[in-house]
Amino acid sequence: MDLMQQILNTIARYDMLRKGDRVMVAVSGGPDSVFLLHSLNRLKNRLGIKLCVAHIDHAIRGKESRQDALFVKDLAGSLGLKLAFTKLSSKKTKSKLSLEERLREKRYNFFKKAAIKLGAKVVATAHTLDDQAETVLMRVIKGTSLKGIVGIHPLWNTGSIKFIRPLVELEKNGMLEYLHKKKIRFRVDKTNREDRFLRNRVRNRILPYLEKTNPRIKRSLFNLAESLREDFEFIEEEKAKRIRIIKTKKALCYISLRDIFLQPKALRKEIVREALKAVGANIKKLTFRHWKDIDIFIRAKKIGKSMDLPGSVKMCKVRDRLIFTK
Repeated sequence: MDLMQQILNTIARYDMLRKGDRVMVAVSGGPDSVFLLHSLNRLKNRLGIKLCVAHIDHAIRGKESRQDALFVKDLAGSLGLKLAFTKLSSKKTKSKLSLEERLREKRYNFFKKAAIKLGAKVVATAHTLDDQAETVLMRVIKGTSLKGIVGIHPLWNTGSIKFIRPLVELEKNGMLEYLHKKKIRFRVDKTNREDRFLRNRVRNRILPYLEKTNPRIKRSLFNLAESLREDFEFIEEEKAKRIRIIKTKKALCYISLRDIFLQPKALRKEIVREALKAVGANIKKLTFRHWKDIDIFIRAKKIGKSMDLPGSVKMCKVRDRLIFTK
């Protein structure tokens, strides 16, 4: 199937765009984002959309980062598109987040502000099927839950801005062939070859090894994520119906023990997760062992007992309530 038709199918399948949408395309200068911009520019009349471009200089790769920025500026200019640009500070700041998480947070904050400034309500990013396969495998390796295995969402809303991934069903090899065939230039990030990053090790070593056994391993991992997404979305919908059982009072929140006992085990965990988030628990540091202990605590521990959790949060059983507090 033609690549452009595959993109149109993905956009339709996930209901990503409407006629009249102004779409801000996040372009790093690499092959994936350059392919995305050229593809949407080629399809814009058919989709009835208008485009603009956003670029971030992460200030990590020095001269190469500056050259990436100039490349994207020229590319946007050649297509007659407005460009939103920012340069992130390379200074280290105190944060509980990893460097990757901090940069991601800064990226999406910029995209939201830039989209509003340029009048766009949709931001398109160039995540591919390869990215999804890498993400799923990385999370399996590091340990994850259903939410983690679902991986990259094709579409998600944050306030008034919608983020879409029109390339999420496309493999990178096909896009590279297209770019070479059309003689479309792009930038190459040399750090993608460095195995000090887990994603690069997964991309450059682990997936190629697995492909010897299953040449379609990337597609298999993508399909796994898509299948589990349906289960995850069902749990999220059911959780939303029951979230009212969490009561908030000043610096704490609580759930009636009767209410939490009545929930199916999968929902019980998700409701407790929301209560813990509400009082500032460090959810990312909750291990599989933590969740097992939490379940045992809820079901078996006596009234008056308490349990300490990451983020300086305490969970207590007091009379007929399960109380969460900092």
